[in-house]
Amino acid sequence: MSKVTYQTRLPDSVDDFCGAMGRLFGKIERDLYQDLLKEKKLNDLKKSYQIKYQINARQFNSIHLILKGKIASRKECAQRQIKELEIKIKSLTNELKKFKKKVKQIPFSCGLNSSKAERSKAKFSSHQKQRKLRSCQDKLANLKKRQPSLIFGGKKLWHSQYNLVENGYENHEQWLTDWQNYRSSQFTLVGSKDETNGNQNCQLLTNGTLKIRVPKCYESLFGKYYLIENITFPYGQTTLEYALKKKQALTFRLVRKEGKWYVFCSFDVPEVPTQTYRKNGMIGVDLNPSVVGWSYCDREGNLKAKGQIKINIQDKNKNQTRAIIGDVVKQLVDLASNYKCPIAIEKLDFSKKKITMKEQGIRYSRMLSNFAYSSFSQMLVSRAHKWGVEIKFVHPAYSSLIGLTKFMEMYGLSSDTAAALVLARRALRTSERIPPKIARLVQVDSNRHVWSFWNAISKKLKGRKRHSFFSVANSEVEVTLLDECNNRFKGKSFDTSTVRRDSLPPILDLTVQSGFSDDVPLSLF
Repeated sequence: MSKVTYQTRLPDSVDDFCGAMGRLFGKIERDLYQDLLKEKKLNDLKKSYQIKYQINARQFNSIHLILKGKIASRKECAQRQIKELEIKIKSLTNELKKFKKKVKQIPFSCGLNSSKAERSKAKFSSHQKQRKLRSCQDKLANLKKRQPSLIFGGKKLWHSQYNLVENGYENHEQWLTDWQNYRSSQFTLVGSKDETNGNQNCQLLTNGTLKIRVPKCYESLFGKYYLIENITFPYGQTTLEYALKKKQALTFRLVRKEGKWYVFCSFDVPEVPTQTYRKNGMIGVDLNPSVVGWSYCDREGNLKAKGQIKINIQDKNKNQTRAIIGDVVKQLVDLASNYKCPIAIEKLDFSKKKITMKEQGIRYSRMLSNFAYSSFSQMLVSRAHKWGVEIKFVHPAYSSLIGLTKFMEMYGLSSDTAAALVLARRALRTSERIPPKIARLVQVDSNRHVWSFWNAISKKLKGRKRHSFFSVANSEVEVTLLDECNNRFKGKSFDTSTVRRDSLPPILDLTVQSGFSDDVPLSLF
């Protein structure tokens, strides 16, 4: 089962009722949070809160479930912050070691202004990184020391009271009004399968009327039930009616956005049967900041189709980025539906790289900032699930390198489509044997995993710009290599397959064919 959510706007006449409900539920939520911090028993709190605030048990349960989710989310965020700081501290420590080593290597040349300037610049950079390291260490110590806390209303809005003019407020009373309105801007009514129409406190009737159970404290103002008529959901009305017939649990969340109230309805829908099969092949997808490459191969791993989808998300806002990625996802899922095959994508995590990207240079940082892999994978999985397309997450190790050295020349592919082919073949569990043109030039141990070979090649290429690998063709490299070996062994015959890797001349570092154009280190892939 998967959960879906649909929304629609409510009429302006509900402002008074929804505002009162938001204030009541917000007050109860904050008080309940304080009592839970004091480790009071939940059952005792439930009974006392029903009497104190004149609410029923299901309304209390709704408030508690939402609060429980917020507490769990805050704890998870705190753990993520600790992890990010630990990674940043480790990165800064390594950078400091490099700077100190660099300072020692700069000669003391009293007569050369360039040496003095270079040494002064290195010392200044080292000092600034030392300050940043100390700041991160203090933040980490404070996070580990204190218990994560919640700010109902948002940390940003709370701190804006200390700079009223800069945040657009004339006085503190104006800020306080915004603060109180924001803290009462939503309330949730959780449903259950064993209740009428999937929810005891909020029901969507067949005639389109939303019937909300009013707490006893407000019955004198709004009556026992508050009715909102002519409620329709522009997207998902048919699915919602199906859920009502199947007696699914419906959860309603009413939210105020820009002065208007909206209702969000969430419920579970049955999974769509899988429509794709590995026997029909596999589509591999390689995501890059400016292009998405895809390759389709049959079940034997032979390339049958390929393509590129150009994207540009630089300097785009969140909604524009999601729209662009949504179009790409639609095209990929349509391809998989036509070929009746699953989609294979990389299982990547750029969180660590993004934490330390300030130390990697401006161009590298800009590329990582534009790399919306998380949004892409989430949207792809979501749409594929609706269309019954299976998604395979595969290990990304050496996919770009293997595509460059093995498939780019064979099929005339670009670097991204070659990497996509590797991912598709890996999802089909086909082996990637070492190309003969490279196998006879380096020592290969058949007893070890083939990735050990790719690891050795990757280490040689790590940190270099892509275009620098392709200035010499493979045939020229081999001729140069043989000439170098002949000179070294003075004409003696030898088997090149047994030559040690560390004895090969530096020209072997150019044994990858041309295909990349971006100045991006291969270590990213």
